[in-house]
Amino acid sequence: MRVVRRRAQANWRVSILFHALLICFMTSAALGASWVTKQRSVTQVANGVYVIIHRDAVIEGIPQGNTTVIIGDRSVLVVDACFLTASAKEDIAEIRRLTTKPVRYLLNTHAHLDHTAGNSAYKQEFPEVEIIAQTATGSFMDAANRGAAKGIGDPNGRPASVILPMLRKQLQEGVNDEGKPLSVEEKDLLVRQVADVENEIADYRKFVYQPPTLLFSDELMVDLGNRNVDVKHLGRGHTPGDALAYLPQEKILITGDLLTWPIPYMRMSFPQEWVKVLRQMDQMDATTIVPGHGIILNDKDYLNEVIALLDSVISQVHQQAAALSPDPRMKILKVEDLHIDLEKFRKSMAGNDPSNNEFWGSIVDPGMIGGENQGVVGRTFAEELGKL
Repeated sequence: MRVVRRRAQANWRVSILFHALLICFMTSAALGASWVTKQRSVTQVANGVYVIIHRDAVIEGIPQGNTTVIIGDRSVLVVDACFLTASAKEDIAEIRRLTTKPVRYLLNTHAHLDHTAGNSAYKQEFPEVEIIAQTATGSFMDAANRGAAKGIGDPNGRPASVILPMLRKQLQEGVNDEGKPLSVEEKDLLVRQVADVENEIADYRKFVYQPPTLLFSDELMVDLGNRNVDVKHLGRGHTPGDALAYLPQEKILITGDLLTWPIPYMRMSFPQEWVKVLRQMDQMDATTIVPGHGIILNDKDYLNEVIALLDSVISQVHQQAAALSPDPRMKILKVEDLHIDLEKFRKSMAGNDPSNNEFWGSIVDPGMIGGENQGVVGRTFAEELGKL
């Protein structure tokens, strides 16, 4: 284990995923269950362990990461801190109702704003809190998060200058993207989305960037008083610096976005390494799994389904890449020439739900290529060519 207190300046830049998702369009066997979360819930999964599932910041646009509260005899560890600072403050009020013990640790499982934007609320309420992250996550946050947050709250940023006018125009004209009259359901959704985006902009105009204060490389054991939490980085997966939390005595595994239900978030990933991380998770003695988004899981069926999906992508890319001929002008192999079939996984994970299928296209998107934000096929192809 190597722990680092605040830290060398990042010398590389990365891009944030989640705002690109905005309006771009209890078991894993619950076929077709929606990724959309319309109501906040608090569930006790063990004595002193609670999972908060948040209402989406923008319905069918911005999901907020799950938050887990772990209470020991002396102190509290919280896993992940929402996309909206207001949601983090609501969680803090909930924690105050659950216990008088202080939040001593906050774990950021990875850098994306839907898991880290509420850090400042915890630092304000609990000045002694240590905000834990893997070293790559700390660098990622320093490089990207402050600027990404500014773009959300900026009057000239995409939410205020593009998204809101688009939504308001649809409402005013009374037609959808296909030029058809809005249904009652579509109009109701647009009204809620306008209100949500306005709330999001207002929230981010007060955003304060709070970086991690305690970095680790591979593993960190946190003692809360008669309760230990193992924090681990098993390798690159969803991002370069994914961390998970494991309670061995309670057999609870908290995954961050290494696992999200019912659809995996597969942009910006490292598929060949990710599947190895998931296999390590499968070997852990866990009977309760808290994903980064979605419902609490009581078995490993969905975990193994995501493993199978990644295995399929990796195998198909490997086989097809070997048969590709380089572009005669560019002298390079082109990922556009791959034809990867993930239909059985789409049917299993997205079902017949229109929102799920649109989200699948945005998040898994077998054909999405180019840049750091490319889809799983493009990332796997880059790994195949030794470029990741």
